[in-house]
Amino acid sequence: MRREQFHIPSLVSDLDLYYCGIEEVIQHFTCGPAIRDNCLIHYIIKGSGFFECRGIRHPVKEGEIFAIFPGELTYYETDPDNPWTFCWLGFGGRRTKEMLQRAGISMDEPVRFIREGADIPGYIGTMLDTLEAYPSRDLPASKIHGALYNIFAVMETSHLASRPQFPARTETADYVGKALRFIETHYQSPISIKNIADYVGLERTYFTKQFTKATGESPQRFLIKYRIDQAQRLLATTDMTVGQVGKSVGIQELAYFSRLYKKVVGVAPKQHGQSIQLRANTV
Repeated sequence: MRREQFHIPSLVSDLDLYYCGIEEVIQHFTCGPAIRDNCLIHYIIKGSGFFECRGIRHPVKEGEIFAIFPGELTYYETDPDNPWTFCWLGFGGRRTKEMLQRAGISMDEPVRFIREGADIPGYIGTMLDTLEAYPSRDLPASKIHGALYNIFAVMETSHLASRPQFPARTETADYVGKALRFIETHYQSPISIKNIADYVGLERTYFTKQFTKATGESPQRFLIKYRIDQAQRLLATTDMTVGQVGKSVGIQELAYFSRLYKKVVGVAPKQHGQSIQLRANTV
């Protein structure tokens, strides 16, 4: 059984649905190799199989999602002895990158287990019912967008729950948790440690002491490493210049970015990017 419906998205939407569906697949189901023009997420309701992207084969089973990114050549296949039942949604919009990042989903980590993921088929069912029941001119868009945002809320909550937790819930943990979320959300902007301290409501020196005690690193060091980690991902997965990568992770000056990158990684970003590209071309 297969249900699938399509939706005409807004050209100026932050996040919008392109299509969605649900299917209990046949025993020898395969899809691809293929390239998509939009982001696509599958949630496995039951069964097992694998998803292949960028030369890596990922086992995927009940309770997990796998994400397909635009322009990526992908292939997936069910286990004939334990075939999948899955649901899916294609989506896009101005906040797509941010929403995926908040859910802990990236091209390097396209497969994730979703806690409380059983809600996802229900939300997709709501979107299917709505699209089937209304002509496009009368479609209640709020029901579509509400279900879509609820799916991303489930994935984000699961991601946050999977991160390392402090042994006890303390005031310091609250402050540090807020600081980490602020860094993850705003690292692309030229934020300072004072900006972070102001956001969590602490004096800068006291905030630095509490953050360092809780994480083992100063907030300045953590922010630099986080930005450089994101820069490495961009160098590995895009054709952006070193300067563009630096600005994309919140460091405007090329020389300063190169110096920080070399200090953290051990090689200059240009050399590292060339090395990554060379390895990719030999795979």
